[in-house]
Parts: sequence; structure tokens; C-alpha cells
Amino acid sequence: MSFEHSAHCRACKERVRELLVVVYGACRVNHALPWSARPQDYGNSPLGNLLQRIQTALGDGRGHRDFVKSAQVPPCDFYISDPPFILEFDESQHFSHPRLIALALYTDAIKLGFSLERWKSLCREIDAKDDQPFDRDERRAWYDTLRDLVPSQYGFKPTVRLYAGDYPWCSFQAASDHDQAKFCDLLKGRLPSRNR
Repeated sequence: MSFEHSAHCRACKERVRELLVVVYGACRVNHALPWSARPQDYGNSPLGNLLQRIQTALGDGRGHRDFVKSAQVPPCDFYISDPPFILEFDESQHFSHPRLIALALYTDAIKLGFSLERWKSLCREIDAKDDQPFDRDERRAWYDTLRDLVPSQYGFKPTVRLYAGDYPWCSFQAASDHDQAKFCDLLKGRLPSRNR
């Protein structure tokens, strides 16, 4: 019997959650944090100018300028409180041209829990398009940008991103010491150390 793994496998996300619980003791799913999604609310912060440049560049890309629809950053995939960080599980729709536009404006000073060059390369390779609604790609790119950049303003560790297509994450068994070690190894030191 052949096993064809789906790019949108729900079990993959569930295994990642289970592994995060084993590593950190607790993990919240689809957790909302009270952070503004409007760039003007960061005007006096170190992020202000960068967020404004990214918003403008996203608007210039296809002419869709009114893509900030939510007052608050939408919920993150996974939230770990000790140490505080978020982990995003990126499926193919996250790798679009608008996302590449945003990533291209990130500076070297930004600490990330993923490879910026790899994410840009995946955007060029996958070039996802989601026009329902017409500015969906800009919205997704903007909210991903906020999840990357805003947490540092609140004392969080860098946002960690996993690409769904990198591994059949559902093949892991959270109770297995071997699988726990392999999961951490796949993340190559990107997971923050737990506070003791």
C-alpha cells in the first residue's frame, strides 16, 4: 500500500503540537496576542520605519493598498510561554510573491528563527497565488511579517517557522525519545532553550 502525504496534512500540525508540549511542557494552539496589526501603531518603535516600508512595498506590488483588515495580529499557530515565542507552520500558500517582497526588506539586524534566504528561495520556487479575496496574498504576507517582527517588541524569542513540505511531520511519535531528538535536530538549534 502506498502512502501519499498531503501538503495540508492536519496530522502534521498535531504532531508538531505534541512535540512542542513534550519539549516545553505547554503549547497553545491558534493563540491570539493583543498586538496591533496597524503599522502606524508602531510609529515610535524601532519597527516603525521598517513596517511602513513593507506596507508601502506590498501595496505597490499589485496595487492592493488596503490589505490591513484586522486591528489585531491574527492568532499564531503555536504559542509557548516559557520561554515566550511563537512557532508558525507554513504551508505552500505562505510562499508568494508578496511574501518575497516583504522578506526582501528584512535587515540583517532582525533575529529570526528560520533561514531568511531559504524562505525567500521557497517564495520564488513555489510562487503561490491565492486571489480569494483579491488581496489575500498581501494580507497573508503582512500578517506573517507582523508575526516575525512584532514579538521582539514584547520580549519574545525570535519566531520559529517550519515549512510543511520539509518533512512528513506526522510520522513523528511525540513519546519517542528518538523522534524528539530528531525533531530538535531538524530545527538545528532554532528552538529556544527552556527556562529552568
